[in-house]
Formats: sequence, C-alpha cells, structure tokens
Amino acid sequence: MPNVTSTPVGPLDAITSRPTRRWSRRRRIVIALLLTFVAAPAAGWTYDQYATRRDARRFPPPGEFVLAGSRRLHYVCAGSGNPLVLFEVSGFSNSMSFRDARSALSRRTRVCAYDRAGIGWSDPGPPEIPVSMLADDLGVVLNELEPDRPVILVASSIGGVIAEFFARRHPERIAGLVFLDAGNSYAIVRLRENKRAALATTACGGVRAAGAVGLLRLFDPWNLRDQETDQAARSASLMYGSKPWIMLCGMVRAGESTLREFSEAPPLPRDLPVTALSAETREALLPPAMASWIDMGSSAAALRETHQRLAQGSDYGVWKVVPGSDHLIASSQPQAVVEAVIDMINASGRRAGR
Repeated sequence: MPNVTSTPVGPLDAITSRPTRRWSRRRRIVIALLLTFVAAPAAGWTYDQYATRRDARRFPPPGEFVLAGSRRLHYVCAGSGNPLVLFEVSGFSNSMSFRDARSALSRRTRVCAYDRAGIGWSDPGPPEIPVSMLADDLGVVLNELEPDRPVILVASSIGGVIAEFFARRHPERIAGLVFLDAGNSYAIVRLRENKRAALATTACGGVRAAGAVGLLRLFDPWNLRDQETDQAARSASLMYGSKPWIMLCGMVRAGESTLREFSEAPPLPRDLPVTALSAETREALLPPAMASWIDMGSSAAALRETHQRLAQGSDYGVWKVVPGSDHLIASSQPQAVVEAVIDMINASGRRAGR
C-alpha cells in the first residue's frame, strides 16, 4: 500500500483560523453598512435628479419670471382691474395653489400669485433665509406687477410672516391684509418660548436628506399617487424634491434673525385694514402621513389668539373662525376668502369716497 501522509491539525492551527472567520464577518458587516449608508443614498440621489429633470420637462413654468438679484421668482396673473390682489402662499403651496379662490377673484380684479425662493418654479434661496430677505423678494415682485398703487395681500400659513413684515416696513404699498390661518410675529415668539422651533430645527436635517435621496417621493406624505391626476402629479413634482424643504429649513435656521428684525420693525399702522380668518380644524397643517406624529390640537387656541391680536391692532380689523375650514382656508373654503377680499375692496372704496 502506498504511504499516505496526513497533516494533523494542531491547537495552533485552530487558533490561527479564528481571526480569518472574524475578518470574514467584519467584511460582511462593512459591505452591508456601505450598501446602507453609501450605495442606497447615492442611488436615491441619482433617481431624484432624474425625476427632477423629468418633471421639469413635464411641468414647465406656467407664468413669468422676475429677477431678485441673481435668483428668478416665478409668478402668474389673471383678470384685470384694481386693486391688485397678490397671494402669499403657504409653505407647501405654490403659485398654482388656491385655484378656485384666485379664479373667482379674477372676475372682479387682477389677481396674482408668486413662488417664494425655493418653492414652485422659483430658484432656491441661501442656506439661511430671514424674513427681511423674503420681504425684499416680495417688494421685487410688487415692483414688477404694481409699482404705483397699493395692493391687497392674501397670506396663508407661513406666508403671513412675510406679509406682516413687509406691511410693517412698507405700509404705503399695502391697501389691506387678509390673513388665512396665518403665521405672524406673535406666533413666532410663542414657538420660541415653547421650544418647538428647536424641534423643527432638529427635524430639518432629516427631512432635507429624505428629499435629496428620493425618500419623500417614495413615502408620498400627501398621498398624491392615489389621486392619479395631472394636478396631483404636478404637486408631487414640486413638493417631493429637496428644494421646498431646504427653503423651510432656511427660514427655521434664521429664526433668531427674524425675531430680531421684527423687534426692530415699526408696528402695523392702525389705519391699515386687517382681516384675520382662523381655521376651524388643524387638518392640512401637516401632510396627512405625518399628521399623527405631532399633536397640534393644543396649538389651535394659541394661534387663534394671535389672529385676534392682529385684527385688534387695526381700526378696521375683522377676525372670525371660518366654519368647515382646515388650515388651508383658501382650499377648503375658497368662498370665504373671496368674500373677505371683496368686503375689503368695497370698504376701501367707501373710505376713499368720504
């Protein structure tokens, strides 16, 4: 029989084989981490860039542009007459939002809406966006649309902050203010006092990242895919990228600057007409898929109180809760908005005729 030599496995060989198995496990862990934190976000970013370019071709800007420095601001107009009614839209809306209210008012006078920096078809803004910058942008739009006559501003949600600040600095440009469940300087102070601004700052980084890597398109927080209409698809294209979230986070990040600017600005003149409409419910304040995460019920009374204070600061102030309305009053109860604006136009005409 041939000699068969076997190599015994001794204690030393058993010991030296263990690091090999450990390194193999470590390699698998490293690969899994790379896939999770590098490859997947890179793929998501690539998809988001593709979707952004695709949506830009599918939904071109419907209006015109005006330059604010090097940034383009997009606006749309309809109707004719005076005074001009300009919509300062909510944080998640755009120049095409609130169609029913704008259309009805355009049968009476000229009506315009514009996209703030970072929303709709307008160019992005800087990393920090204080209220003074947005008010300056509003001034650029007004200089383009109606440089010679005062206008009525209709401000929804966070748009109220910009409208109030602009009116405090330039009351001669404003014929009246209509606030629609709107943010304002009193509300900003309350947010800072109860630390919600700090919570918003913390959440901003995550939401911005989710938009940049396509997670918002996948998550669909407004349930727009269920609607299967061109309007819903357009809304998704404008809201599910990172641009509008960067804008909102820029405003949050500049919160201290905004507070300081409000403290230095003059108050609203008492002879400036103010109508403040409060929503009946907190619905539509957050996307439906996120609404259950934060209890906003306790804030309703506090926000309404700030609306009352706005109206009480005017000799021609009006405050009311709109029955059947949610946070986006111009969408849920557009006729209430139309009536409020027409009442303001009529009252302005009566005062001018005295």
